[in-house]
Amino acid sequence: MITGIHHVALVVRSLDDAVSFYRDVLGLAPGRCETVAEQGVRAALFPLEDGEIELLEPVNPAGGVAKFLEKRGEGPHHLCIATSDIDADLAAAKAAAVPLIDQAPRAGLAGRIAFLHPNASQGMLVELAQPEPAAHHAPRGSGIRARALRTVYVGTKDLSEGLETFVRTYAAQPDEGDEDPRLGGQTRGVRVGSGHLTLVPAASAPGLFAGRAHGLLGVCLSVEDVEAAARHLESRDVGVEVLRHAALPPLVRVDPARTNGMPLLLG
Repeated sequence: MITGIHHVALVVRSLDDAVSFYRDVLGLAPGRCETVAEQGVRAALFPLEDGEIELLEPVNPAGGVAKFLEKRGEGPHHLCIATSDIDADLAAAKAAAVPLIDQAPRAGLAGRIAFLHPNASQGMLVELAQPEPAAHHAPRGSGIRARALRTVYVGTKDLSEGLETFVRTYAAQPDEGDEDPRLGGQTRGVRVGSGHLTLVPAASAPGLFAGRAHGLLGVCLSVEDVEAAARHLESRDVGVEVLRHAALPPLVRVDPARTNGMPLLLG
């Protein structure tokens, strides 16, 4: 059973440098940090009250993550969706002819995991994970005071087709359609367990999402006080842009040059 969004992963050139920024500037508390030889990466997880951010540094030049970094540079890599029964969900995916990378669960940093092929999710690489009990730790309150993954942005060529894909594959529940002028146009929201995705048309906001047309685009973190978070970042010489609209609360866009290519918004 799908329970929510476990984490969003991004590829970085230097895990040590990236951890320093996410820990010391953003104020996120690192959780597990280790080398996953099977995947050819060093990885660090930053747990929030709901959801996590994962940083991946390739250590095997022949591995898939290294090839991703060489081809696309630093930035969003995959979305991890949590399940309470990965065996049942993977079996259901097989029965529905969902394209898979892993035919059986294996051990990973997030627990027992399995990857679905990007063709299953509108060009986005998705990892299913059944976390170990009590694997999540409460974050410390400092920096931007982030609490949770508020929403994950996913680019799709067609909003209706993208919505159908997530409803069919991950038992997602659609929200009402929403015209979000802060993002430059029409979006669709879907609930995936306790988590939330915002589907964005492929060409909706090329500046906001650095030209990424489809798949995992970026993330918005819930923070205690948006304006205070912006002031904190400016005090640490991190560029921010406040996206305002009269009828909507502000969003803060963090300079992607400082977030290892991950479009990061605060709201």
